[in-house]
Amino acid sequence: MGNEAAIRISMEETAPAYVYETIETADTFAARIEHVTAAGINQFALVTIALFFRIVSKTSSSHTRTSMTYFLDSLRPLVRKTDVVFLLDTSLHFLLPGANLQGGGIVQSRLWDALLWRIHNSFDREISRPLEIAIGHSAYPSPCHSITECIVAASEVNVSFNFSAARPTHKSVGRQAHNTQQPTTEEEWSALARKLGIPYLSLLPKKPPTRVQQLVNARLAHELHCYPVGRERNMLTVAMLNPQDRDALQRLHQETGLSIFPVLTHPKELQIALEQLV
Repeated sequence: MGNEAAIRISMEETAPAYVYETIETADTFAARIEHVTAAGINQFALVTIALFFRIVSKTSSSHTRTSMTYFLDSLRPLVRKTDVVFLLDTSLHFLLPGANLQGGGIVQSRLWDALLWRIHNSFDREISRPLEIAIGHSAYPSPCHSITECIVAASEVNVSFNFSAARPTHKSVGRQAHNTQQPTTEEEWSALARKLGIPYLSLLPKKPPTRVQQLVNARLAHELHCYPVGRERNMLTVAMLNPQDRDALQRLHQETGLSIFPVLTHPKELQIALEQLV
């Protein structure tokens, strides 16, 4: 029994933590990747996130550094402990040993949704909200044949969102469907969510937390065709088919007294969830 306990403690002490490296220059970044691959890793994917802030004073610069650490701390646990994560100025780089281009794309989607969620739910005055965020990914040795080429390719914008330009609009997802083809697959709905700059939930909880359901009862949920997912401080997250429905968002705000953070979900998933809501 004593030996088992000793072994368990030893394993916990030596288990890798969710860490990241702060680097100062792009040359250092490239050198670190060279060092990692020299250890026998012959394939990796790279995901790069760039955040753009308004910096007008030393105070705002300090808030930017604090914000970068805050956002990275929330994203780091979403990749493996064995993945190597770098913080370079206002960009985040996730090196995924053994992953290919497809794997990099999966991680990109996961990090993007989580970052959008975190930005929308950040209320600390010390945390600066970025003006814009962008993300991209690539992989080595395919399709990129060199590490430098991979770094450049991952820095190219695959998805971006401009918070300063985002404004509520009367044009809804439903109305857009009359002008463009309505999404039919999970991938298309997820792509639409990224275009709107909001997370996409492919699965909804069978029953929302009691304190959340007390805010949005079954009658109101069916009337507005929405489903309450969770609450964090004064922000209520609600799954909808039309996250740009200003009337519904305003009604939810009036009924709950909370700020409303809409997320997109699949029509069938929303219908199933509403049928179970009593």
